[in-house]
Amino acid sequence: MLVELDIKNFAIIKTLKVRFQEKMTVLIGETGAGKSIIIDAVSLLLGSRAQSEMIRSGEEKAVITGLFVLSEQKELIEKLCEKYGLPFEDDQLIISRELTHKGRNVVRINGQLTTINVLREIGKNLVDIHGQNDQQILMDPERQIDLIDNYAKPEFKDELQDYAADFETWRHLTSQLRKLREDAQEIAQKQDILEFQNNELESADLTDPDEDDKLEEEFNELNNYQKIADTANYFMQLYDDDEHGLATLLGDAQNAAEDLSNYGKKFENFATSFNDGVYSLNDARSELSSLMDQMDFDEERYQYVSNRLDTLNTLKKKYGPTLEDVFKFAQKVKSELGKFETGDLDEEKIQKELADVEQRLSKKAKRLHKQREQIARELEEKIKKELADLYMKKARFSIRINETNSFTKLGTDQVIFMIAPNPGESLMPLVKIVSGGEQSRLILALKAIFSRVEPVGTMIFDEIDTGVSGRVSAAIGKKMHAIGQEKQVITITHSPQVAAAGDQLYSVVKQVKDGATYTQVGPLTQEEAITAIAQMMAGSDVTDAAKRNAADLMESFKK
Repeated sequence: MLVELDIKNFAIIKTLKVRFQEKMTVLIGETGAGKSIIIDAVSLLLGSRAQSEMIRSGEEKAVITGLFVLSEQKELIEKLCEKYGLPFEDDQLIISRELTHKGRNVVRINGQLTTINVLREIGKNLVDIHGQNDQQILMDPERQIDLIDNYAKPEFKDELQDYAADFETWRHLTSQLRKLREDAQEIAQKQDILEFQNNELESADLTDPDEDDKLEEEFNELNNYQKIADTANYFMQLYDDDEHGLATLLGDAQNAAEDLSNYGKKFENFATSFNDGVYSLNDARSELSSLMDQMDFDEERYQYVSNRLDTLNTLKKKYGPTLEDVFKFAQKVKSELGKFETGDLDEEKIQKELADVEQRLSKKAKRLHKQREQIARELEEKIKKELADLYMKKARFSIRINETNSFTKLGTDQVIFMIAPNPGESLMPLVKIVSGGEQSRLILALKAIFSRVEPVGTMIFDEIDTGVSGRVSAAIGKKMHAIGQEKQVITITHSPQVAAAGDQLYSVVKQVKDGATYTQVGPLTQEEAITAIAQMMAGSDVTDAAKRNAADLMESFKK
């Protein structure tokens, strides 16, 4: 429950601290006094959207702080605090929110900074606020199934949890299968590319990582065959010419060296060295002659080497830069292609697992459907009784549960709350109800039932009685009073019947001081409460008779 609300510089409120009590608290006051502002402040503590215009004129920032004491939702809130690393102790939760003109929002839970999203997740388990035109959980078709399930017995919830485990498996497998199929085109394209590369590499018949170097050398010889032949012939002419050839000159030089050897030992060594050189030159000439004898220009071989080098160079540009890199790439391509060979088997395996899970889900979903049907029939009777208490005896209410072909985390059911407020009207979904008075009573009837299973500790009604009066207002007050015996109820009203139903009344007053507007809130004594309700009934002229009527009205709710 909300124990204390501390507001600073919010709207027309300068500073305000309100301590709330258990059961049903009614906020009364003139229109514009600031009653709804208090509800807006609580909404901000639950994570509603903030605007800089909410900050009191002339102030830099607004700060709202709320103290909550937890009861039924303690375990849930404690788990959420643990999930988000927030401190938790003493069954209390202190939420603070600071607004600035720069749009900066500071949120603290138990003194620790946190985010708006975390605040919203925690806040929805603390307070349920229903305003005159709000579409709360009861009017949301997607959430109505939750109300059915929350009302169910623990055995149903165990089965739902068992179903949810299978659903998570199904969701995971479905996601895997969908990804496989969504990626099918991309995979096929990649496989086509790999197969093209593999075929190209295999057709190249690669066997030697050094083949390109060897062929480059051979190609250089073949490509320069004529130049080599001409140069070799020119060398032979220089060497073999009869009169002036290198062989003749070297022979003459040898003779001269031989003559020198006759003049001393040291010239003998020279002659020997010179002769060795001549022999080496003669060997080189013989080697060249042998090479030229072996060398022959083969046009066919020349074309093959040229084409082969083009092929290898193309592969190196694509997959290189070296031929050794091309060999490595070829191995990688084969490995990647090998993975595709088991792709179909993986899909078949997932499809089989998925079929097994779907079979289990279908059986479990049908069991959940049958139980929801039973719960719905029970709820329909209770809701009709609550509506009768609110003078809607002739209204028809039905909970329609449709089985769909789609699995969700809650089964295959679609739950729709239907109502025909007046005789002769067709049943329609709740969201299509136009009458404010009918909607208010229906919501109150539903809340009277579901308040017992909803985790929130506080329920706030902002002028839910608008559009009704007299005995219907009294019935609404009585119903809220009944809810207040189990939950903390805070309501804003202009109805004396609803105000009289409160366990305590708080007066909201707007004052003007030194040109500035202030709002003050305070609890009323029993006598003050009687006078206030008498004013709501009779106007400003409060007589003793009006007070007696007010006292009698208040007393009627205590019986």
